[in-house]
Amino acid sequence: MVTVGRCRLPAAAAAPLVAVVFAFPMISNGTFNQASEVCEFAGGLALTEEWRYAPPETSPHDRLIGLLSSITRHPESGMYVVDLRGRSVLHLSPDGDFIRRIGRSGEGPGEFRSPTIVRATEQGFAVFDRLAGISFFDTTGSFQRIVRLQPFPSQARDFRILENGDLVVAGAVSSSDHAVHMYSPDGEYLGGMGQVRMDLEEPILRARYNNGYIAETGAGRLAYARPVPFAFLLFEDSEVTVTVTHTDILRDYVREVATPLEGGGWKFEWRHPSLSSFTRLPDGCFLAAVGRLPETVKGGLPEAEDFYTEFVFLSDQGSVLHRQTLSFYFRPAEAWREGGGRMHLLGTGRDKATGLDYPIQYLASPATPGGPAPLPTGGSGRSRRSRSARLTARTPTCSTWPGMPRG
Repeated sequence: MVTVGRCRLPAAAAAPLVAVVFAFPMISNGTFNQASEVCEFAGGLALTEEWRYAPPETSPHDRLIGLLSSITRHPESGMYVVDLRGRSVLHLSPDGDFIRRIGRSGEGPGEFRSPTIVRATEQGFAVFDRLAGISFFDTTGSFQRIVRLQPFPSQARDFRILENGDLVVAGAVSSSDHAVHMYSPDGEYLGGMGQVRMDLEEPILRARYNNGYIAETGAGRLAYARPVPFAFLLFEDSEVTVTVTHTDILRDYVREVATPLEGGGWKFEWRHPSLSSFTRLPDGCFLAAVGRLPETVKGGLPEAEDFYTEFVFLSDQGSVLHRQTLSFYFRPAEAWREGGGRMHLLGTGRDKATGLDYPIQYLASPATPGGPAPLPTGGSGRSRRSRSARLTARTPTCSTWPGMPRG
């Protein structure tokens, strides 16, 4: 089922958003084309591994990643990786080499309690801590300031920073029915956009299944992807101008995986398809990555390493252009072009042998129809560069899709 609609924001929320969102377009690490239904990569991607960061377990402790939560790229200083378990950030070079570890567990300046999301800024990077706020650092990791958002979106999945310093956060806020929220540089609430799923009456379900992803459009607009059921929303000039729901990408499975417990509390099943990331490509279209499970593990006890990724290519209006199945798990975080017009994809890979995640970067080009099937990229235990194997689509079909893994 596909539904398309338009809706206006309440006047109270719309007023500040016109000035904030569209007078101050998003910071971007790349140059994006204007909106278009024609996308260079709409036929899929061929990926060549450039490097991965997977140091041996015998490496010094400060070089290991306990639990990779988020990754971003600064165009001059390299990559920043959030280690949720280590409550710190790893700084990697543009080639994926270790530079330093930043921060530690604590409640002081530059320390973290539960860091989950990292985003590049002009001066360096910013980290969202779901128990504290957003901490800003320069490129070397020196702490600059912390912004404490009020009201605080503790279940936030994503955030972005506007050129004027205002903040956009995706995730439920207890005092708001909106899915995307605007804050001033000092953390003052400015208003919201889009609506959370009101059919989920339980607060814990409303918070857990309304935390989607934000993608910048490069033209003063915001695109938002809701995970369950999958929906594409485009915000422009104080309106939700596009709403497209694709239940064939991710259907509404909330009641199947969330079970109330006797005496209170909930049990959540994590072994199901899920939206892993949502990224704007340099050609102006969007890439949604969906984590899926093979049919062979249904009814068994799949683990994290059993998941693979399906790429869904969407136009700037949310229509599905192509779907590409990988044989491995990859969660794209950022896409950009460099010299020669080549596109790079930075994101998170997963070692099939251990289920551990690691930072990885690919060189991406339009896929060749009928090309070879993608090869698994299992971890080698060390950082690698320039992998010659090309990773392409299993099926060259476009627009239509004859069948989907159930889930």
